[in-house]
Amino acid sequence: MDYNARMDYTELSGKSVLLLGKTRSLSEEEFTRLLRLHGIEWVRMPAFEVALALEGRMMNPYEQAESARLYAEGNIAVEALEPLEAWLCRSIEPNRLLMSLKLSKDQERLVDFLANPYITDELFFKLLGLYDWQNEGLFDNDRNRDVTAAIIGRFYADPEKNHNVQYAMSGLAHLIERYGTHELIGAVAALSPIAKELDFPVDRSVAGILDAMALHPRTPLDVLRKLLLSRAALLARREPLLLETELMGRGDVDELLARNPTLSAEGRAVLMERFPDCIARNALLSGELFEKLRGAFATELAANPSLDDAMQDTLMDTDDTAVLQSLAANPSLVLRHAAALMDAGRYDEFLASNPSLPGGFLERLYGSDDPKVHGHLAANPATPIELLYQLSLDRRFERAVKTNPAFGRHIQTHNIGWH
Repeated sequence: MDYNARMDYTELSGKSVLLLGKTRSLSEEEFTRLLRLHGIEWVRMPAFEVALALEGRMMNPYEQAESARLYAEGNIAVEALEPLEAWLCRSIEPNRLLMSLKLSKDQERLVDFLANPYITDELFFKLLGLYDWQNEGLFDNDRNRDVTAAIIGRFYADPEKNHNVQYAMSGLAHLIERYGTHELIGAVAALSPIAKELDFPVDRSVAGILDAMALHPRTPLDVLRKLLLSRAALLARREPLLLETELMGRGDVDELLARNPTLSAEGRAVLMERFPDCIARNALLSGELFEKLRGAFATELAANPSLDDAMQDTLMDTDDTAVLQSLAANPSLVLRHAAALMDAGRYDEFLASNPSLPGGFLERLYGSDDPKVHGHLAANPATPIELLYQLSLDRRFERAVKTNPAFGRHIQTHNIGWH
């Protein structure tokens, strides 16, 4: 019988189990307490009345031999300890546990639960709110370090592949950037070492965490409001833009707001007079806005990624070299215009930097003798891998290839030991 998959542990009520080795996710004291809530006892030595044998961690030679004997005899089921521990944790009454911890103020027991992978996220966040950081930082003492590591380890996918992330000062920032949720970011912002830094940060070690929260799309609005004083410049870059009114009221981030493509029409109207070039390059263009700006800011408009086909047709009719260079590098450039600019032969350097050009176009550009063209191809994430390998053989472009994110992903995926 597959006990791991099928056993109903409620059938163990009134019985005893044999524990071989040590408990894993629960302390021995907690394991005993939770078992007794279900009417179950555990023993170290095998007895006739034992209903189940459990294999824990660090079994000594005697316990390993006993496990082998029980397997061979087949009279008592032998099961890994983890499924029972998981069942015990799922059966915890959250309110009872929270009240017990509040009354006892047992921080060691609390930390043990925070490191337990089997409790629910909801309970984890409630328990985290009970932890006393003792007015110290995330890594300033061993217990704080363990709690910080527990937060990262719980929500970071495959932490063993990046084994330093749980104990790195940048670990929480990295966690938020990659796996941030509304609940997780809110919980991190409420940690006392972070909460006291939101308005007027003093501790440089949390700067990366504040930056990550300011830019993450799932950061709660109340946390963003607390970051207005210390992270206004980052908040002005958020897409979609939030707290626009509050940010415009400051006056010191207006140019950044003008560069934000999600700035409202009302915001554009306010900033147009001072930053028309930023609006032209970054705003989500309408036909009316395009016509309003194209006379004086055609070069900036040509770099705007929201250009539609008709707008590009209009810009292609110009003989202004700067406008066509800007358009050639625009990721939204349609293929018929890319082909026309390539046939013109004067815009290869700018086309080579365009990350939306198909591989066939980039292969044609590779045939150029212009080192500027090759330099842009080496840095372009759309350049075919085969061409990047060839470009890496030229010392002039080796660094650009190695820092090309597409090439980096290829090397990691294929694990070829590139140095």
